[in-house]
Amino acid sequence: MAFTYDLTTTRGKVRLALADTVEAEAVFTDAEIDYLISEGGTVNGAALAGLRILLVDRARRERRFAAQGLTLDTKGQVAAIRAAISELGGIPTATTIQPSALPSDEGYTEIYTPPQ
Repeated sequence: MAFTYDLTTTRGKVRLALADTVEAEAVFTDAEIDYLISEGGTVNGAALAGLRILLVDRARRERRFAAQGLTLDTKGQVAAIRAAISELGGIPTATTIQPSALPSDEGYTEIYTPPQ
């Protein structure tokens, strides 16, 4: 597995954003990081793409159990990755506005104005 970490490169900046900076513990190969960069277009875009992959992977492997006084709980990882995605602006949002009340709107109250 090819691994390079150099902060003067886009690949290195994406690795830093993903906290994937230790070769022995690397999650992504150089080829995968390069793919994320091509898909994301920017360091943040690549980091978001990588975080989405990690989210799916961690959600698939999520577990909690306890035995003989030992506990393993990986459920917090999914929430932490979602928070990181949100922090980078990767969770789509929508803004809605209330238009003027229309007769077809539920709860519409017609205001009668007598002719002058």
